[in-house]
Amino acid sequence: MKKIISGVFVLLLLLLSISAVAYAELTPPLPGTPTYDISVEEAYKMLEENAGETILLDVGTEGEYSAEHINMPNVELINIPKDALESRLDELDNSKSIIVYCKSDNRSSAAKDILTQHDFIVYNMLGGITAWKAKYDTSTTTADAVTPSPAVSPVLTPATASTPVTSPVHTPTVVSSTTSPVTTPAHGVEKEVPGFEVITALAAISLIAWRRVLRKQ
Repeated sequence: MKKIISGVFVLLLLLLSISAVAYAELTPPLPGTPTYDISVEEAYKMLEENAGETILLDVGTEGEYSAEHINMPNVELINIPKDALESRLDELDNSKSIIVYCKSDNRSSAAKDILTQHDFIVYNMLGGITAWKAKYDTSTTTADAVTPSPAVSPVLTPATASTPVTSPVHTPTVVSSTTSPVTTPAHGVEKEVPGFEVITALAAISLIAWRRVLRKQ
């Protein structure tokens, strides 16, 4: 009988432990109580489902925030560096849940402890923006990434070609001394008419024949 009672008691303790863990996972942390660390997937889901009731707090430096930060539609996004957090708590609405993050999660974990001491409902996003951008877009080049174009060989024009353009060299023609010079008749000198000797001879023969005819008469 004692063994049965002991077994039932142990079973009840186990059930109570399981219920407490499940309740802690489903119930947001209350002000002044230890807060929870959440994954980037859980943070994304919270921001989607409760955008108007959640503040996304970046505790990185202003330079880090300008270079890259998370940007969700309709979510209040605030950048307060961790070292300045205690002096700027009045910029935060303590009626809203706060998801705090940094580049990894070291500073955001420290910021979570600061906020908890001032009764804020805080969730620390594990892995920070480094883990976030592995799954979701950020506000900088991750979202606006440009796919490198394949390398295109530049077209070389005569003005930019690497090989200089050489003008053709005109080599003067050298007339060999053995070449007979071509002579052109001087202006005004009549060219010799071909067959002149033949015409003269025929005229002489005709004249002799005419004289013979006259003598016979």
